[in-house]
Amino acid sequence: DGLVVVPAGTSHRYLLPEMSAGIAAVFVDRAPGDIVADTVLCANAPGAEAGVRHLLNHGHRRIAFIGDAPDIFTAAARLEGYRAALSKAGHTVDESLVVMAQPRLDFVRAALDRLLDRPDPATALFTSNSRATVAALRALSDRADRPAIVGFDDFELADLLSPGVTVVAQDPSGL
Repeated sequence: DGLVVVPAGTSHRYLLPEMSAGIAAVFVDRAPGDIVADTVLCANAPGAEAGVRHLLNHGHRRIAFIGDAPDIFTAAARLEGYRAALSKAGHTVDESLVVMAQPRLDFVRAALDRLLDRPDPATALFTSNSRATVAALRALSDRADRPAIVGFDDFELADLLSPGVTVVAQDPSGL
């Protein structure tokens, strides 16, 4: 009768014959990209903005962003929220603090070394998804200078960490 699509890519033209035949399609979590369809999204940009604002309210000014590849819808929207929070607070976005790529441990570890071992290090991180948050936590496990972290998306066992990690949690059931 219908399709609920949680897309991983940006091209969904292959669904056009089914949709033309009357099969309803609703996209969840990411926009359908190259077709027109009903879509249910979480508040990606506003959620990221709230997370970065939380760090700003705790006195952080050098907030790094670790996000997924920039061509991913959610990563781009969350970067938009990061930039909006800094701009609304009267801060210039320092592009050298923005890291966008697949959040693999080796890449995140190298990025964190670069972000934290400079003369003006980041004092906080905003990670744009749970994979980036977990990779950052693993990369920071052997460092004494762990920055504050706010991550977008909750992740299993986050509540057991000390010090804790603040997360912007989605409501999958609500979506």
